[in-house]
Amino acid sequence: MKAMTQQELNNFVQHFSQVLEGAQLQEVIANDRGLALSFHNRTQFWMVLDLVPNTPMMLVFENHCPFKKGPKPKPVGLFLNSNAKNLYVAEFKALNQYGRVAVLTLANTSIQCELEIRLIPKQCNLVVRAQGKTIAWERPMDLKEAPAVENPPEPRSLVQLHEEWLSEQKQDKKPSLDPVAQWEKQRQKDLEKKRKALDEIQKQIDNDKHLEWQEVGNFLVAHRSIEVPEHLKPYVNARESLSWNIETAFSKAKQLVAKKDGARDRLAELQKEIAQLEKSQYREKQSAKPGLVDLMHKADARGRKFTLNSGALAYCGKSAADNLALLRQAKAWDYWLHLKDYPGAHAIIHRQRDQEISQADIQEVASWVARESLSSKSLMVGQKVAVVMVECRFVRPIKGDKLGRVTYHSEKTFHFTLRQS
Repeated sequence: MKAMTQQELNNFVQHFSQVLEGAQLQEVIANDRGLALSFHNRTQFWMVLDLVPNTPMMLVFENHCPFKKGPKPKPVGLFLNSNAKNLYVAEFKALNQYGRVAVLTLANTSIQCELEIRLIPKQCNLVVRAQGKTIAWERPMDLKEAPAVENPPEPRSLVQLHEEWLSEQKQDKKPSLDPVAQWEKQRQKDLEKKRKALDEIQKQIDNDKHLEWQEVGNFLVAHRSIEVPEHLKPYVNARESLSWNIETAFSKAKQLVAKKDGARDRLAELQKEIAQLEKSQYREKQSAKPGLVDLMHKADARGRKFTLNSGALAYCGKSAADNLALLRQAKAWDYWLHLKDYPGAHAIIHRQRDQEISQADIQEVASWVARESLSSKSLMVGQKVAVVMVECRFVRPIKGDKLGRVTYHSEKTFHFTLRQS
């Protein structure tokens, strides 16, 4: 779904500023995607603020709310419940100079609350101001004048916006499981953790305990006695010798100085990490599968290999030892092929998990196995052969067998006619 355009926002504000005029805010619910505000003015209206970064949307529904309450309260929701609940809609206007921004003002005779709704893609936000306090859904950025849009698209009607949004919700995940919201939640959690660590490290740097140990050491050296002033007594062990106390005092001072140096380095690293986290933006993960590993290289074996049309790799060892080495390095879901009831070459089809191998590819590898197994005299075009294929998980080498023989089960048998290679 495309984000709301400037013209669509203007149409929305123009229409609902009249509908919601004088309506009282009675309920606020929030989840990871945004908020829903319940207004009552002869009938109930729900204003949904869907704050998904790429496609923010503002909609109004009559008598029902398609937005579900999240498992945990949101700071903006709590703030609205405390400062805006039971207030009345005083004004609803669009700030066209800043682009897709609207301001909803709620008030009574003594209190006023302002909701600045920013529906700018990748900069969407909700900034709430009341009684000298400000809170925002995201860290607010300074608003800038919006450039003029040439050839704007035809605006969708309010009905179209509703239908598109509802259709997307049916296909979408639960709001509380929205990947963008989950990423943002984790980002805030990481930021909070790092900021706490920053405070602790700063306290460690500001601690001057090393100076006290230094003072103890200097006093002991100067006076050659473990009789020290009252404020230094906690740092002296009267049971130990003077030399031991001197060495301990300077050693402790040195250790604390080294710790402070390390803390300064860590402080600088943390500040960089926090700055990077604050600037970071959500990026959808690409679920690309890793490439296939070359079994021949991994097994340190000799033999032949070729690539099938499906992208899978077929291997055939040069000797019994090479075949066993390849088998041991193969994945459980790889295929093992061999002529049925006939000694000869083994072949392995190395594939991605759940990758389908076509019948044509299987026949190509089976023909290869037959040509490698049968002598040139017994190999004839038109000859019928049977090849067994089984997943490598069901193949077991016979212990101690030097001929490379194996046992297997759960096999499939393919009968085909050899063709000209």
